[in-house]
Amino acid sequence: MRSWHLLLTSALLLSGAAVPLAAVAEEQACTLRMSAETDFPPHLIKQNDNWTGLSVELMQRLADEVHCKLEFINSPWLRALQQSEQGQLDVLSHLSFSEQRKGQFAFIGPHHIEAIYLVGDPATLPASSQLSDLIDKVDYGRIAVLHGAYYGEDFARLSRQPAVQRQLVEISSIQDKLALLRAGRVNAILEDISVLHYWQRHHYPDADKYQPLLKVYQSPVYFGFSKTSLPASTLTTLAEAWQKLYRQGDLAAIYQKYQISNYAELIPASIL
Repeated sequence: MRSWHLLLTSALLLSGAAVPLAAVAEEQACTLRMSAETDFPPHLIKQNDNWTGLSVELMQRLADEVHCKLEFINSPWLRALQQSEQGQLDVLSHLSFSEQRKGQFAFIGPHHIEAIYLVGDPATLPASSQLSDLIDKVDYGRIAVLHGAYYGEDFARLSRQPAVQRQLVEISSIQDKLALLRAGRVNAILEDISVLHYWQRHHYPDADKYQPLLKVYQSPVYFGFSKTSLPASTLTTLAEAWQKLYRQGDLAAIYQKYQISNYAELIPASIL
């Protein structure tokens, strides 16, 4: 499909032509196509036409380790899942493991412990002590959730309750969450605590008044590599390289740069 290109080299060998070692190395080089859509700081940060951020630097370090080039493809989350299944994308970040996804993706990492909270202004919203309060005790009016995102089985069951379902507003872009909250078009959002902390550290408008109100879900997330576009041998190489980088401490400096303190919890547990 892609990634490991040997067609030209094979043709030259069959013809008996001499093939310089440099040419062979160039033909064997791979390109990993990574999905990136909009800002998701500190994980994905777009600066002009370039991407940086925690997930980008981690993936770039892994790509360098296996001598691959990293290419970014602009693709919304649901489309990226479809493109990975069709072999048009090689890797997604922040993919939660599920048995359903196991046939489509190799999960390498985890690269982050995602902690999803209900976030809003506590001065204007009712207090809540548990998720089930959303059924009959509190009404937040409008809560922004990312379309296609996974917030755990408890929330999935809860969201099917009519009283909760009518409070949820599905949006297609991560970047829209804070804008909708600031504009008063939603009263709360579901967001990773690391994103809220980034907003506050970098003095995003009004970010300080928004606080985590209720923990919804916590889970490790992985780099999801497409089993359609990448051969099993490549997936094994990537998993081994991630473990090596973790053991050597090569990843620690990247986490420290982005003030992520739970690096020690990210013990490699790739699922191929």
